[in-house]
Amino acid sequence: MIDILKHPLISIALATYNGERFLEQQMDSLLAQDYQNLEIVISDDCSTDGTWGILQAYAAKDSRIRLLVRDVNRGYVGNFIRVFMQCKGDFISPSDQDDIWHSNKTRRLVESIGDADLAYCNNRFIDDTNTPLGKKYSDTVSKMVSGKDPRNLIFCTSISGHAMIFRSNLLQITENLSTASYIDWLIAFLAANRNGINYIDEILVDWRQHQSSATFRFRKNTHGAKAEGIVKDKNTFTALAAIPGKHQDFTINALKIWKTWLNSYFSLSMFFFVLRYGHITHKAHPARIPALKYLFGYKLKKLIRPKYY
Repeated sequence: MIDILKHPLISIALATYNGERFLEQQMDSLLAQDYQNLEIVISDDCSTDGTWGILQAYAAKDSRIRLLVRDVNRGYVGNFIRVFMQCKGDFISPSDQDDIWHSNKTRRLVESIGDADLAYCNNRFIDDTNTPLGKKYSDTVSKMVSGKDPRNLIFCTSISGHAMIFRSNLLQITENLSTASYIDWLIAFLAANRNGINYIDEILVDWRQHQSSATFRFRKNTHGAKAEGIVKDKNTFTALAAIPGKHQDFTINALKIWKTWLNSYFSLSMFFFVLRYGHITHKAHPARIPALKYLFGYKLKKLIRPKYY
């Protein structure tokens, strides 16, 4: 019999859309988790390929899988919000459809969360044939953020949804879930704003890099990607600034200065802000001197590289 105090229910929240190519590998890895007290809640966003049939076949074989009824297309963020809200566990672990979880991922994250509201792990990149690419996510950022200072997550984050587990009651703090373009970023900010974040330096996920993934365009800097990313950033920053807490005034001011940079050719205010506070606000930023990227305003960058920006 499961001791729910030592082994609380974990909800793996899987959002799918046209993912038939890699879905079976991911489902097999979720079902192979060595943590026993879990449910797998799945929301499919009206896929037009064979995704739904694959999910039905798996659900028929394992009672831990709960498929939500398909109704309307909600988009990436809306689909994740829907599946989060249907989770019954004390903790929620988001899952993408094309990664591969190591069998001890859920257990190690539960063991590592302690009194914090969120725990996350490292991951390694693999290609569409499951071949490791020789790089892990921590190689791409300056620092993997942890602790209780949400200011560390205003401008950049090292915390991806597929690598995290969080307390489900975090979702009750804000009504702004749907306004943030990066819901995992918002959840991490909420956790840092309350009981904090724990990072475990273990590779527990294989993060697949392929052209049809949701984040491929932004990672590969394809045409128009930055312009689209700026809109997503603005939506997310605005949602973060609306969250009450001891650093809310700081966050609101940071957003105000960032918006000035967004509408400028040159921005000394943003440059000096990051120069002064960058050791706090840009902990995960890969640039050695992140303030330099803000010296030239977004309008000038857009003028120089219009197809990208």
